[in-house]
Amino acid sequence: MTEPYSLAVEPWLPVAMADGSRRFIQIRDIARPDILRVDTGRADCDISLTEFLIGLLAISMAPEKERDWVKRFHAPPTPDEIDAAIRPFAHALVLNGPGPRFLQDFEALQGEAVPVSSLLMDQPGANTLKDNADHFVKRGQTGTLSRAGAAIALLTLQTSAPSGGAGHRTSMRGGGPVTTLVIPRLDNIEPPTLWQILWANTPCGYRVDAADAAKAMPWLAPTRTSNKNEITTPSEEDAVHKAQAFFGIPRRIRLNFTLNQNLLTCDLLGSTDDVAVSSYITRPYGVNYTNWLHPLSPHYKQKETSQEVLPLHFKSSTVSYRQWIGLTLKDREGLRLPAEIVHYFAQKRALTIGVKPSEMGQRIGLLACGYAMDNMKPLDFTEAMLPLISTGDPDRDADLGSCAYRMVAAAELAASQLLTALKIALFSGGKIDNSKTVLDAPRARFWAETEAGFYDLLRKAAASENPPGEDYAVLSNTCAAWLPIIRNTAMRIFDETAPIDAPEDPDIGDIVQARSLLHFSLLGFGPTGKKLFSGLGITPPEVKKSKGKAA
Repeated sequence: MTEPYSLAVEPWLPVAMADGSRRFIQIRDIARPDILRVDTGRADCDISLTEFLIGLLAISMAPEKERDWVKRFHAPPTPDEIDAAIRPFAHALVLNGPGPRFLQDFEALQGEAVPVSSLLMDQPGANTLKDNADHFVKRGQTGTLSRAGAAIALLTLQTSAPSGGAGHRTSMRGGGPVTTLVIPRLDNIEPPTLWQILWANTPCGYRVDAADAAKAMPWLAPTRTSNKNEITTPSEEDAVHKAQAFFGIPRRIRLNFTLNQNLLTCDLLGSTDDVAVSSYITRPYGVNYTNWLHPLSPHYKQKETSQEVLPLHFKSSTVSYRQWIGLTLKDREGLRLPAEIVHYFAQKRALTIGVKPSEMGQRIGLLACGYAMDNMKPLDFTEAMLPLISTGDPDRDADLGSCAYRMVAAAELAASQLLTALKIALFSGGKIDNSKTVLDAPRARFWAETEAGFYDLLRKAAASENPPGEDYAVLSNTCAAWLPIIRNTAMRIFDETAPIDAPEDPDIGDIVQARSLLHFSLLGFGPTGKKLFSGLGITPPEVKKSKGKAA
């Protein structure tokens, strides 16, 4: 076997270059101005590897004072400076060899070998293969990984691990957690560099002394097993460091390395390595994480009095402005908790790099990503680029969030009324379930076609520089301006989906009845219309009484 493979010195990081090429670089080169992003070929691996690099910078280079942070943003470190910073942690970045192994169990595990494809969340698991049930995601697509590919796949699993059966722990944020990354756009022409993305999301206050490396990188010490459901919390300061949020190892794994005598290509990265990984050993009851707050993930409380803070997860593969509030804006009740770094960037860092609150919605993006899960099964990995809109003031942001919440609630009422009207128009009086896929297209259209208007209104509201006490009027006007957007969109989609001049079927009478119901609801009449108007703070219209009736 060759010498131990050190991630501290090997050119193992796949990146996209400004000239359109893809290269493999060392960690010391991540601040080069011609590198745009991580490029493994898989979105989930890209994000996990980006998170790892942010964590490594946080423990090795993040300053205590913010003024030192902004200096590094504009003047990136040299390769030698990065090399010197990570050198104290180099022993934690060895993938194979006689000592501790990167993200692997401290001990040499015994047991039946598992195919290396099982490291990837969207590949069929052992039971699926055993039962021959891999109908949609086929086996055999990943048979061999290079050492670099194995390190990236292992990192991705430890970062996002779903439930894997009895004793096989989830990641500290649960299976397929949501990650939000600030994407700074300093101009409208050139994309940000990899360094700008990494440093924009690197939190201060996570520095780790070399002597305490095992507290942050737990594979450097005997594994804290959980055979009796023992838990590991961030409050155990004598045993763990809060930076372990970046380096958790919920799964007990040891990779099996063999000489790549046939020079097989890595099925993840497309490269060839002298050493290959085709299997690994795993045992249950790894670290059981509880009550950790990851600085790159949004969290929430189920009720104001709850002590439990939960990481956010996507419920579907579509992320729209309905989810945007929980990803970006805190509320006064403490129920919505955007990622620590997102909140801090909006309140502090944006201004230090020259982005005013009035410009933030245009110049600062928010990359939201994560797996939509069905219990332990990943459905799809989602990436969405959203604007980061903020006033730069916590109280005003809370008001902005309340306004956005009311706008989303109004949109949900309008969308629901649209679908009800379409059921009446197209399906003989509405005898069809809302979940039928035939209504998926108009539903998706409504949310897609109102998204730009939603963000435009909030950008204008956040950018308004009002004297104290005048924010209420601005937000009220914002809600009022939202009403014609959702009304016109719903009516347009109805008319195009159920045109009055449709062929013989459906019945024209049903179309007329349904359109009238939708039209008057969106004008504020009826129970739904009153709820819609009241939610936006608009007085519903009065219903005139018919003449001739007794008082």
